[in-house]
Amino acid sequence: MFCNPSFITRCLLLVSSVKAFSSSFHSGPNSRAKKGHMMTASSCSRKFFHHHEDEEHLTIQTCRIDKAILQHQLEYEAGKKNFGCSSDVETFDCWCGNEDFLDHQVKVGNGGPSEKELKNGNKIFETKNRLLDDSECDFFIQMAQKTIQDERQVPLSDEQKPDWQRTNSELGEARLSKLPPHALQKLRTLLKEKLFPMLYDRFGIEEMTVYDGLILGSIAPSRSQPVHRDASLLTLNIALSSPDEYDGGGTYIEGLENHSGEPLLISKGKALCHSSGIMHAGTCISRGERWVMVLFVISKNQVEVARRCHAEGLNHVDAKRFKEARCSFETGLLEAKNDHLLHMGLGQVASIQGLEQEALDCLFKAAKYYPESQKASMTIAKILESKKKPRAALRRYDLVLSNIKNRDLADRAWMPLKALAWEARVSAAKCALLCAEYEAQKYSKLSRGHNRSWTKLHLPQAIDRMKQALIPAPNNDYIQSMLFRAEELLRESHFDVHLETNNVNQEII
Repeated sequence: MFCNPSFITRCLLLVSSVKAFSSSFHSGPNSRAKKGHMMTASSCSRKFFHHHEDEEHLTIQTCRIDKAILQHQLEYEAGKKNFGCSSDVETFDCWCGNEDFLDHQVKVGNGGPSEKELKNGNKIFETKNRLLDDSECDFFIQMAQKTIQDERQVPLSDEQKPDWQRTNSELGEARLSKLPPHALQKLRTLLKEKLFPMLYDRFGIEEMTVYDGLILGSIAPSRSQPVHRDASLLTLNIALSSPDEYDGGGTYIEGLENHSGEPLLISKGKALCHSSGIMHAGTCISRGERWVMVLFVISKNQVEVARRCHAEGLNHVDAKRFKEARCSFETGLLEAKNDHLLHMGLGQVASIQGLEQEALDCLFKAAKYYPESQKASMTIAKILESKKKPRAALRRYDLVLSNIKNRDLADRAWMPLKALAWEARVSAAKCALLCAEYEAQKYSKLSRGHNRSWTKLHLPQAIDRMKQALIPAPNNDYIQSMLFRAEELLRESHFDVHLETNNVNQEII
């Protein structure tokens, strides 16, 4: 019998609150009262106030969970109406297990907040055989193009669409729920006969539906997506274009194990499926045109409170409702205490509120729980730089670059990874140069006996990083000037040792 995880979360939330409240009045044999310290009236009133403040916080968190449950129910019913559900499937025996798939994986624990609720929650599966033939792929592309064209002919009013928000048609994509009725019916048949059975075989999820989805069209030159997780339990991609029709493209999976780090590229008609919580991104194309169908799958029995609280928290941050944002992130952490995005969200709120140490603590937790993402470590390094701690910042940049392991230098590496690694190399070199300058100034104040050991040990690596950064940007004056000064400081450090040795020899003579 399935027990709703959100119900368990609410029970744990209530129990922890009662325990905390109880312990505040019954502190055991080591209580201050038993040590002879009487509680004053003001301290009693403060404790009473904090209890009510905690009670209010508990009520808000419970409301957050109730809201997530209601939102999930509405999405499931809407998806079931548009796309049907796995309960309509007559047989799940159309897949032959592992022999039908190629599989990749991320580290256990990196499959997102719902990984433990899935069989193979940290794995990415690619079908060996096509699910759609050429005519079926072309049909869905044509239906998407028609939907995009129809939507563009009906402009939305300012009330329906804010100035900053772009519609699906403006982005070159069509929502699956807005496809013509006969295309929706064809998709329902595909789900019933192939896709729902495949997802059940791979992830063990029952009572599924498609919340919604997109057919995405990219015309070169396009941009890569930022790395993200999807608003669903499972994500299913079906390639509608052949790789021969474009250059680039594919799905970048962050933290893919035993892999070069290049995007996964699938043939026309084949599918790629994974937990939506796995951090990923679509990559840009430099030639041609690429179409892909993406389906966002949810389960009736999986509310995904943590993922929903994170999205709600980000909306509160955008609206500058920071107290509400903090509560949303904290509620999410009740269900997924190690989720790096929730800790990043709390860190962002703390930073905005001027709570620098709390912000750093949250960023350190995010980096600890999910080292595959360099965002937290890069932010920590930037903060340390701003606090004029170049050596500490350098250690953090070194960690980032050691995690990347030069994967950014591969020909088909994800472009944002290339950009991040380039920035890390330049920033690390800058911090090393600052440390070397400090050592040079310190040396100049000493008569002798200091041989600039830090400079000789660390500056050669910094120089190599500057030279690597100059390969894609050979005319960057800033890096060239840093390189010139670094080489000068390194020569001086060796010259000073030679000079000091001559002086010592003269004294001996």
